[in-house]
Amino acid sequence: MRLKDLLTVLESIAPFDTAEPWDNTGLMVGHTLREVRSVLVALDPSTEVIQEAEKLGADLIITHHPLIFTPLKRLDLQESIPRRVARLIQASMALVSMHTNLDAAQGGVADELADRLCLKEVQRLKVLRIGKVEQPCDLRAWVARLPFETVRIVDGGRPVENVCACPGSGMDYLGEAIGRGCDTLVTGDVRYHAGLDAKEAGVNVVDLGHFATEEIIIAPLAKRLGSLLPGVTVRAYGAKDVFMQIKGENH
Repeated sequence: MRLKDLLTVLESIAPFDTAEPWDNTGLMVGHTLREVRSVLVALDPSTEVIQEAEKLGADLIITHHPLIFTPLKRLDLQESIPRRVARLIQASMALVSMHTNLDAAQGGVADELADRLCLKEVQRLKVLRIGKVEQPCDLRAWVARLPFETVRIVDGGRPVENVCACPGSGMDYLGEAIGRGCDTLVTGDVRYHAGLDAKEAGVNVVDLGHFATEEIIIAPLAKRLGSLLPGVTVRAYGAKDVFMQIKGENH
C-alpha cells in the first residue's frame, strides 16, 4: 500500500482538518508515493520508538504526538528534533501524526477515556466527553475502581455523578465542565493553581497524568488499522511514562 492511500484511511478515522488550529498533524517526514508494508503505532516520536521501528523494519511510524509543532528554522543535528528527522530520513522511514484530530474523533482518545471510566449517556463535545457514572458515589471510592495506576485528586466536596473527561491537558475546560453541570473533571497535567480554582468552585479533579489518558488509544488504534490495511503489518509500541513514581516503593 502506498503512503498516500494509507493517509486516506487515516483521514477516514480522524480527519486531519478537525485538528485544533495550533496543532500540527499529518505527514511529518516522508514521501506519499513510498510503499508501506510495516507500521509501528506509538504515542511519541521518541528516539526509542524510532530505534524500535528500525529493528522491526517498519516503513512508517504513526504517533499521537507530533514530532514538529512549530516551523524549524534550522536543521542543527545537535538538537533533538532535527536529529530525529535526520534519522528517519536516513532509515527511509515515514512519520505521520494524529493528534487533536484523533482526540476528538469517534472511537478516538476521548471516547477511549470515557470507556475506561465506564461513563454512561456520553455526550461528545470536540475533545470533551461528558457522561454519568452508574450511580453517584464518593470520589475516593470511585477513583479506587478506575483502571489506572497513578492518580491524584482534588476533592471538591461533592459525590461523583456527572463527569467531564478530557485526554491530555484539559484544565482549560474547567469553565466548560462547570457550565455543563459536571461535578468531576478527569484529565492530566493538572497544575496547582488550576486545582485550587476547581476546589474553590466545588469541582472534583482526577489527574491521571498526560501519558495515561492518551497511551490508552495506541493498542486499539493499532488493532483497528490492522483490520483496515490488508497486507500491512501493524504493531503497537508499548511505552512507559517518562515520569517514574519512586515514593512509597519497596526497596
